[in-house]
Amino acid sequence: MTDWTTKLNAQPFRTFPGLFSTLDVPEIDQIKGQYQGSFVGPRWLRSAAGPALVLSGLGGWWGKHFKGDGTAMNLVQHSDQLEPSFPMTLVPVTSVIDGRTGLALNYGAENPFPWPHIVDELRRLDQKSLLGMTYVNTQPLQKLAFPFLLEYQE
Repeated sequence: MTDWTTKLNAQPFRTFPGLFSTLDVPEIDQIKGQYQGSFVGPRWLRSAAGPALVLSGLGGWWGKHFKGDGTAMNLVQHSDQLEPSFPMTLVPVTSVIDGRTGLALNYGAENPFPWPHIVDELRRLDQKSLLGMTYVNTQPLQKLAFPFLLEYQE
């Protein structure tokens, strides 16, 4: 377990939007490479995240690979291999979480339901770690964003 994981798992769910709003927005060209993902926050949230991803077709989620050109793929672990799945595009957005100019991952229409309606906003915790907030891009569900951690793997 990393230091960020320990710190973020100690945070109440309601504090994540405030924390997210204090973080810097990464530039699209600054995010490149493979990032291992983990669900963070209270135990109830971490326990529900894996089964929710299985139900939505992204079971075995390991993290994300950013290509450096504004595109990305989720990485899913099958046996001992990581397989790319569910392509995404990095886009500048006005954050629904705090109203600031931000950076989000949009899932293309070629992805299965519900992914074309999901948005992952990203902020930088440090040079190798990103805090993501996932939400359904429909009112009023946008206000319910779920945190995850991405940590660069060399």
